[in-house]
Amino acid sequence: MKSLSILQRLFVFFGLIIASLAGGFALFMQADGLESQATDRREQLVVAVAQIRADIIGMNDARLGLIIAPASSAARERRAAANLHIMGTIESIKPLVAGRPELLQAAEAIGQYDTVKLGQVEEQLLSLMGKDDAAAAAFYTATYQPARAEADRLMTRFTELTNNDVASQLAEARSERTLALRIFIGIFVLSLVGAFFFARALSQPLQKLTAAVGVFASGDLTASLPEARGGDEISRLTNSFSEMARKLATLVADVQRSSVIVSSAITEVAATAKQQQATANEVAATTTEISATSKEISATSKDLAQTVSHVSEGAQQSAVLADNGRESLGKMDDTMRRVSDAAGGINSRLTVLNDKAANIGLVVTTIAKVADQTNLLSLNAAIEAEKAGEYGRGFAVVATEIRRLADQTATATVDIEQLVKEIQSAVTAGVMGMDKFSEEVRRGVTEVEKVAGQLQQIIQNVQSITPRIGAVSEGMQAQSTGAEQISQALTQLGEAARQTAESLVQSNETVHRLDEAARGLRAGIERFKVKGS
Repeated sequence: MKSLSILQRLFVFFGLIIASLAGGFALFMQADGLESQATDRREQLVVAVAQIRADIIGMNDARLGLIIAPASSAARERRAAANLHIMGTIESIKPLVAGRPELLQAAEAIGQYDTVKLGQVEEQLLSLMGKDDAAAAAFYTATYQPARAEADRLMTRFTELTNNDVASQLAEARSERTLALRIFIGIFVLSLVGAFFFARALSQPLQKLTAAVGVFASGDLTASLPEARGGDEISRLTNSFSEMARKLATLVADVQRSSVIVSSAITEVAATAKQQQATANEVAATTTEISATSKEISATSKDLAQTVSHVSEGAQQSAVLADNGRESLGKMDDTMRRVSDAAGGINSRLTVLNDKAANIGLVVTTIAKVADQTNLLSLNAAIEAEKAGEYGRGFAVVATEIRRLADQTATATVDIEQLVKEIQSAVTAGVMGMDKFSEEVRRGVTEVEKVAGQLQQIIQNVQSITPRIGAVSEGMQAQSTGAEQISQALTQLGEAARQTAESLVQSNETVHRLDEAARGLRAGIERFKVKGS
């Protein structure tokens, strides 16, 4: 029975009830039919007895006519006709007394006695009349009248037997009718009791499920439902809800752990961003220093045009400064690359967070679909309960409660879905910001590499000045040109450093917004209680 669905159980239960009621009603109608048959038979027997009495009266009239006029052929014909009529009446009675040997014998005795025995006595009386009136009178008194009395006694006995048999049959039919009515009432009462226990068997699992849903709705995901064994919709709904709650608890636990990881990652990113900002400020300061140095180199080049004696010293100073600039640019290049790698790590973590949020969205969609299916099932159950009429009112209330719970679940899934969308929007904004920051860092690395190449060229130029001191004018001109190029490159480097600092500020703002989103996520999931938390 547990493997049947609720609809199949209803069909089986109400089928048994209808079959039992139909059987009891059929038994009652059969008993009522027996009573009607007994009543009809009584009426037919009453009519038959009255007909026999009328036939006997007609027979007596015909016999009286023969006694008065023994030679009358008309009187004999009336007697013969009366004999035939009474025999026909007795034959018509036989189907009514079939299965009643005593009644059948009494009816045949009347026919035999009236038509045979009494006829013989009558013939003897007629033979004496006209020959010996005294003997005829004596025979009439001694034989004929006792024979007539015997015929009346047989008729009276048949009437009594008929009345007793009819009364007995009527009493038996009424007893069977009363018994059938009691059986029908008993079946109806048992049906009501069975309906009560059947409704109770359906409502208990729903009450347990409702209590569990209330616990889950409060945010406690540690509760669990016992496994429901059976193939009906309530068992499947209970097992599905248990599986959904288990998966939801696992998902919430994963999200809680992920939120902690995200918070830690955000803290690390914020610290890295601050460090990068400090590095960018240092790069800007170094660029300012190098710019001042390049101006000094330019001034020195002009001085060297006037004072050849200072050429060698200026060249050496330029070489030293250029070498320092190259080392600073190398450090800046390393710093930029570390910033780029850190930005890539942030992007990867933000992508993982976005995937996690997308998975949450898929689970929320699944929960919404389950809620919709639950709502549809409850609607179908309410329709079936409405069809069941009075017997389905309790089940209709249960179906309404299920539909209300499904609506609450759908509302909760909409709230979760909105929260996930906000997280995804924040993560997407963070990814875009980090992409922009990475692009700016890559540009800075390119500019640093360009400046490094230019500084290398300066170093080579400065180093070539010393062995060619003779070509002072040309060397000074080249050095002046190199100094101007350095000044331009440093200007570009300063602009790149400024842009890098601005990008780091934007990155800090993005990280701050991401931290706020992570805090909101943690605040949203902290209201759920899972095992181990």
